[in-house]
Amino acid sequence: MSTFRIMSYNINGARSAAGELAPELCAAVIRAQQPELVMLQRIGSPIGISSVDRLADRVGLSVYGPDSEGSCPFLSCYPIHHIQELQLGFGGQCVQADLEYENERIHLFNLTLSWDFRQRREQVKLLMGEQLLNNPFLPCATIICGDFGLPLWRGGQIPLNEHLKRATFPVWRANFPGKAPLWGRDRVYFRGPIKALAGNVVLTGEARQASTHLPLVLTVETSDTRKVLKIKKRAQIAPKQTNPICG
Repeated sequence: MSTFRIMSYNINGARSAAGELAPELCAAVIRAQQPELVMLQRIGSPIGISSVDRLADRVGLSVYGPDSEGSCPFLSCYPIHHIQELQLGFGGQCVQADLEYENERIHLFNLTLSWDFRQRREQVKLLMGEQLLNNPFLPCATIICGDFGLPLWRGGQIPLNEHLKRATFPVWRANFPGKAPLWGRDRVYFRGPIKALAGNVVLTGEARQASTHLPLVLTVETSDTRKVLKIKKRAQIAPKQTNPICG
């Protein structure tokens, strides 16, 4: 059983709520919360003052994953492996990876979806397909989070709600728009032996200025997933097959 602190944060290209480049504000927000894993969405330029490498230096974490503008990398104090970037269509992105933490493996899905209902519905179908969340070779505890592009009416989320557990924290989930949050556009879902022990939307003055999205911070607890992994391996018909993601 392991416990650690995660953050999901759409930094909107490191542009402040006023539309100005302000990566130092995003860094200050992250540092103040002391997360061990940050799942970022819509990062800034791969070079210059808003690059994810500079952001990682400012907060004292290592960067993993793509650094192209608008992508969804990770900042972590634990090793992350098997990183794959997949396009969900209509500008939607999903970065899949495995976090190694205290001899446990945790699957990560960091994503952005479209604001448009029809586009988001197609993206969710792809997300729930066998290549991603319904992949039988993903037996460990899983964290799915990011910007779900949700307007007030929240259309297109039914398949996610049917197959995944939405984190019970934070209780008050409104995080968008940052200056006067009205609804929860960003979300955290779980699958498998993992749960949230606590969580909140960061409502500080710095967070309201740093981005149009307020970050979500959760303390999560996992059960030991190695037993589940062993059972899955024994059940494989062809033992010689290797899992490119969880192998």
